[in-house]
Amino acid sequence: MITLLGGGIGASRFSKALTEVVPEDQLTCVVNTADDLWLYGLRICPDIDTTLYAHAGLKDDERGWGLKGDSFRAMEQMGKLGERPWFNLGDLDLATHLLRTDLLRQGETLTHITRRFAETMGVRLHVLPMTEQEVETYVLTPKGWLHYQQFLVRYDAQDSVTQICYRGSETAQPGPGVIAAIMQAELVIIAPSNPFASVVPMLSLPGVRQALAETTAMVLAITPIVSGIPIEDLGEAKRARSRAALMMSHGLPHKASAVASLYRDIVDVFVLDEADQQETTYIESLGMTVVLAPTLFHKTTSCAMTIKRLLQHYPRLRKGAFSSCSATNPKEEKCRS
Repeated sequence: MITLLGGGIGASRFSKALTEVVPEDQLTCVVNTADDLWLYGLRICPDIDTTLYAHAGLKDDERGWGLKGDSFRAMEQMGKLGERPWFNLGDLDLATHLLRTDLLRQGETLTHITRRFAETMGVRLHVLPMTEQEVETYVLTPKGWLHYQQFLVRYDAQDSVTQICYRGSETAQPGPGVIAAIMQAELVIIAPSNPFASVVPMLSLPGVRQALAETTAMVLAITPIVSGIPIEDLGEAKRARSRAALMMSHGLPHKASAVASLYRDIVDVFVLDEADQQETTYIESLGMTVVLAPTLFHKTTSCAMTIKRLLQHYPRLRKGAFSSCSATNPKEEKCRS
């Protein structure tokens, strides 16, 4: 029984690879919704859709988002009508947003809609939105306050950021099942997601950080940052610029050890890329065990190699190893396999 917290491309890559060794129905993904947005009258949930598409085998792996084989004729037609679309929505992808928006207006909850979509796509993993309330990430840049998607997509994460605001978080509550997924798990993994865009919004919800601190499960975090290897992929470079800008807005360097410091009170094990092993001593001083492994998951071999290392550290992380009794874990031994 594994719970994964995160959002976006990095989390979906890891969760999809994880299901090669863990039965999909034993995995729960608590997904960030703080980069959701309203656009053209539609409620867009990028991280939820990326997770569902990835596990349904529908995601466009080349782009990292959207549906493979999709076209963009609707966006092209908007251009002919004088609009300048900056957030591309594929023609098939539009069906997801149209139906979700209609169901929300009928009074359905985002959790129920997500479960419905998962079932119709044949996805057995449990996908939980982090909250039912609308939370949107805004960043303060020289252009003024921008929605995070505008900063990332429209302006290519080229601007500096001085402040981050999670609008709506002051009244939001964890979604149904979120706290239980953390407390009842045998292993909790914080995915290699942008800390301030995908993880901190979850931690800001009432009770989530406390649940991570109190759960008897091992809590493991995978670094989203690798400083020791140059980034050549353009998409990865843009995501790295975004992470760096958000980290700098809090006075933090763009380093794995800085990410670890954000999780110091909730994480037992931190997975650090081998190229950054010089940061091991500092991370260990935070009270975490460090596991060295490849973490550049856009490289096809890295996910498999990392999971292999995790198997050595946590042998129950394999198909057939989980049962109805609680796992032996470093926080509390409830039973022995």
